[in-house]
Amino acid sequence: MKLLSKAEEIAQGYKNLVKSKLGLSSEEDEKIFNARREICDECEFKSAMDRCLKCGCPLAAKTRSLISECPIELW
Repeated sequence: MKLLSKAEEIAQGYKNLVKSKLGLSSEEDEKIFNARREICDECEFKSAMDRCLKCGCPLAAKTRSLISECPIELW
């Protein structure tokens, strides 16, 4: 499997966010996205600007990129 750059991971996350807003994402994917978001919302490394302080990624995209991983391995 080809490793994607951080920019490609984030782009995938934003693409999935748009799919969700349009009602086009699967129920299974939405469960994954929501579970990740709940974890990040409680994390000590979530910034006030909704970014991960460990990797710098915007959480709106990071949590919706199915190939992304939490930098502290919470998901």
